[in-house]
Amino acid sequence: MKIKTLSNINEKVILETFNLSFSDYFVPLQLTEEQFLSKLKVDKIDLNLSVGVFENNKLIAFMLHGVDNVNESKVIYNGGTGVLPKNRGQNLTSKMYQFILPLLKQQHVDYLQLEVILQNTPAITSYKKSGFEITRELLCYRGALKKLDSNPSIEVKLLTNYNWKLLESFWDISPSWQNSKKVTGEQKDINISLGAYLEDKLIGYAIYDPMNKRLQQIAVDKEYRRQKIATTLVNFLTENKGNKLSVINVDKRSEASNSFLSKIGLKNYINQVEMKFELIGSR
Repeated sequence: MKIKTLSNINEKVILETFNLSFSDYFVPLQLTEEQFLSKLKVDKIDLNLSVGVFENNKLIAFMLHGVDNVNESKVIYNGGTGVLPKNRGQNLTSKMYQFILPLLKQQHVDYLQLEVILQNTPAITSYKKSGFEITRELLCYRGALKKLDSNPSIEVKLLTNYNWKLLESFWDISPSWQNSKKVTGEQKDINISLGAYLEDKLIGYAIYDPMNKRLQQIAVDKEYRRQKIATTLVNFLTENKGNKLSVINVDKRSEASNSFLSKIGLKNYINQVEMKFELIGSR
């Protein structure tokens, strides 16, 4: 058995192990090559900082790491950890962390971050043993959208530029990694971005990932809430992209967001916890 980084490992090899590892997961996950390559890009995966366990030259476990700077901190995001079913129970996750942590410290990483399904008690326990702590609970939604009344005074137009200072002023709570401004900014050319305008004033927006039929961000100016602004944006998507939609990793503390997603017809199908491991004081 050998542990090493995934640099120079073909993405198709990683994908095969990824799909086998998640075939019996709480929410079974099988990605096409196109979806997997998109995930690597969205999660900003760096294979030089990702880890694999090999047995007889076969990849039997992996840990995908994305890297980015967030609020002046260098952050590693775990975009997926998987172990082949027949190789579980060997503490491979802990062994991969033992291998990669010295390298991450050399790279001056400030903290590690990941999400794990709430019901996955063994994984949460394993991550806690490795040094992670739970920071918040995240809710995931999917379903068919209801047709609700729009606000006829609102004009929906494509949003061609992200004025993040303005858009962030609409937020109640910061989005998770996969919905962050860094990620959505880099996906700008493939996402559909909509602005809600009242007399040429931008008062709400939505960012939609058409490949995954996923709403990444939606927010409304606090002075214009409860005026069907978000509903108008969602109705525009329904009319142009169909009524199937998913939203992942919505902060449980955001009562307004969770209430809205339920109102438009989406169902909370699974919850996750966000976990962090501070490396600053351990270098």
